[in-house]
Amino acid sequence: MSSQTVFRLTSRTGFSGLQAFTESIPVPSKNEILVKIRSVALNYRDIAIATSKYPLPVKDNVIPCSDMAGEVLGVGELVKGFAVGDTVIAPINTSFLYGLKADNSETFGGEKDGVLREFIVLPAHATIKLPHSAHGFQDWAAVVATASTVWNAFYGNMPLKPGDTVLVLGKSIKFQLR
Repeated sequence: MSSQTVFRLTSRTGFSGLQAFTESIPVPSKNEILVKIRSVALNYRDIAIATSKYPLPVKDNVIPCSDMAGEVLGVGELVKGFAVGDTVIAPINTSFLYGLKADNSETFGGEKDGVLREFIVLPAHATIKLPHSAHGFQDWAAVVATASTVWNAFYGNMPLKPGDTVLVLGKSIKFQLR
């Protein structure tokens, strides 16, 4: 059986609690894809989790981090639209695709093991195939938290209201909500 290195937070007092473990490489089911993780981005949420400052539940010994870009290595028998070699990212929470209220138990690096590992199995329906571009894995991995931040600004626990200002990539834009 093939194995991979995963990193788990064995304590949440900082990144000194991060330890490497050897675990099995997961096998995709008929509706999943196997991804070789090529880059992981660290964001503020990951730091809050590692230092016990994150306000939502986090499972014990979690594999941290939620932002990654990778390459498809295996495709389940019923998966359409993905092929070995495709470049992909995944949202930090696969339930974001289904409406405004996400299921926090599906958020990578919190209640669900995250992406600080070599391989991950993802549901094909929640994985985003990337276009061919000059952007590298590091660039794409950094997009995930940005997109989630924008999502939360518009639809999160405190949605925008008339008169709110949104800062987007260094530009202040006023949205007129009616």
